[in-house]
Amino acid sequence: MESEVVLTVDGDDVMVRAPLARTDRLARMFFRTIMGAMPTDEGWRCPRRRTSLAFTILRINTFLEAKGWTVSRVGIVDETVKKAEERQRSFVRAKEHATALRTGQPTLDLAAVTASLKGFGWDDEGRRLRPHQQQGLLHGLTAVNAANFSVPGSGKTAIALGIAVTHLANKTVDLVLVVGPLASFAPWEREVRAAVHGLLPTRRIRGTAARRLSLYGATNQGELLLLSFATAAADRRQLEDLCARFRVMLVVDESHRVKRFRGGLWAPALIELAKHTRVRLILSGTPMPQSGKDLYSQLSVLWPGGELTGPRDTFAARADKDFAGLLTEIQPFISRTPKEELGLKPYQLVRHEVPISGTQAEVYELIESQFRKRIEDADSWQQKIAALRRAKPIRLLQAAANPDLLNRVDGYYRLPRLESATPTLMQRLASYRGSELPAKSRFALSLVREILSRNEKVVCWSNFVPNLDQFAELVRAETGAPCFQIDGRVATADEAEDQADSDSPPEIETRERIIEQFLSVSGGAVLVTNPASCSESISLHRTCHNVIYLDRTYDCALFLQSIDRVHRLGLPDQASVMIHVLLATNASRQTIDHLVDASLDRKHANMKQLLEGAELKPLALSEEPLRDAEGTDQDLSDLLHFLLGEEG
Repeated sequence: MESEVVLTVDGDDVMVRAPLARTDRLARMFFRTIMGAMPTDEGWRCPRRRTSLAFTILRINTFLEAKGWTVSRVGIVDETVKKAEERQRSFVRAKEHATALRTGQPTLDLAAVTASLKGFGWDDEGRRLRPHQQQGLLHGLTAVNAANFSVPGSGKTAIALGIAVTHLANKTVDLVLVVGPLASFAPWEREVRAAVHGLLPTRRIRGTAARRLSLYGATNQGELLLLSFATAAADRRQLEDLCARFRVMLVVDESHRVKRFRGGLWAPALIELAKHTRVRLILSGTPMPQSGKDLYSQLSVLWPGGELTGPRDTFAARADKDFAGLLTEIQPFISRTPKEELGLKPYQLVRHEVPISGTQAEVYELIESQFRKRIEDADSWQQKIAALRRAKPIRLLQAAANPDLLNRVDGYYRLPRLESATPTLMQRLASYRGSELPAKSRFALSLVREILSRNEKVVCWSNFVPNLDQFAELVRAETGAPCFQIDGRVATADEAEDQADSDSPPEIETRERIIEQFLSVSGGAVLVTNPASCSESISLHRTCHNVIYLDRTYDCALFLQSIDRVHRLGLPDQASVMIHVLLATNASRQTIDHLVDASLDRKHANMKQLLEGAELKPLALSEEPLRDAEGTDQDLSDLLHFLLGEEG
């Protein structure tokens, strides 16, 4: 039965004037149970509760229209519904045009876009866009609100800048807001200098709340502002005021930082801010570290009305049960360049077998014997696997790298120092440091000397922080060369900003500053670091093309991401990336290093496809570093065969 309903707003409540809605069973259930409404003489009073007023209005309007009732909307209700209808029309148009582009029928002319860039002042010599970047540029302009999920090191910043400059040149936006980690600020500033020089004033929004408020007040049309995630969340109201003054383009760099499906501060703040912006763009090389659900918040920044994602729980269910179908629907708004399209010269990987001896060999053998004892006491194969995991296979990796690691607490992997009932092992460990140099450290030092003799730079990776400390000390003492170290104890620029409580925070060393010093120092230099601290938002390729792995774990994603720090777009044409992997041997026999090497080889093709291929897939990484470091059940099974002396 048709009924007319009048919707109005009273403060933060939506008023539903419709007597029939009081007697209709489904309406009573919807308003009372779902909306938490209170009955009135004329209908219902619906509070917005924890959602926005606009969301409440649209949900009520959708329900009433679905029931076939005629809805009369008054004032802000009518404005809200009309805006939602226009967003839906815009979404449909953008999807149609983006789909046409993917099928080879572009609605934009590349020559016209290039002319707009040139007219603004884009320096085609200083920052010539490569073919894959031109395609990313066209996609971003066609889809309007777009995601660029191209592989790390593919030049996403230049593409995003090209999109922003085109919008500025055509006066479709007045201002560009870039939100990302502080490590992304310098790359953005470099791209602006290279591409448009001083034609796009760029400023960092930092300092106290009063200082930031002053910067917002001084902002002019035609600028690019750089903000951290924390700043954007803290200043959402001020940024919304800025959006009221200007037509704003929002760029979220490293958007997977806002992947939290529920909770958190950054994602809700950015989604709310996005509602006030005209154009939106998100960038990430690894958009799904854990699962398809990681996309929800990121895509909600692009289309904050839910046009692309639908309801949160529906999206989660589809991500779990029909990710391929979900991806097909959102694909028009996503561009991705695989690594093979970057035209990079392949890197060279050289394996070096390094014999361990003396006390290190004794410690390694004692650890192995303890593992054998544990698995011999277990009955079934599954019980043996469980016993092996409880024994912490990473202990073997530590012994193969540097036995002194067993004497120390590892904060990253949450490992206590090793306690053993074997007196011989504990005696060897107690006297290890100072008695001999770990074999792989000694061998790595010889490689470092050779690289420094050519006045070249080298990055040395180890997964264990105490090993970084000892190797950096060794390099400084034995070579005298500039040696820089980064690990979890060195603050990121974001962390330093969070700690700052004045307009002139102390100039503490951050990872970004140390990397810049390493890259800019004249001649040879050494960077000693761990993949967990430098596997993301870091570029070393400008002047460093040598890599040494003192040790590796079973975590293939971290391994490949660390390689991407030096093997990426912008690598000089004449440069050859050389990667040295050290594998310990014991009395000419293989060690766990060889099992890790075989495992990474086995995982390599699949993980490269996930990280670097054209198709988007979740990486399915654990949120527990130790779990990924110690490998899968297959890895443990191979280790079990190895310890039992079987082929496997």
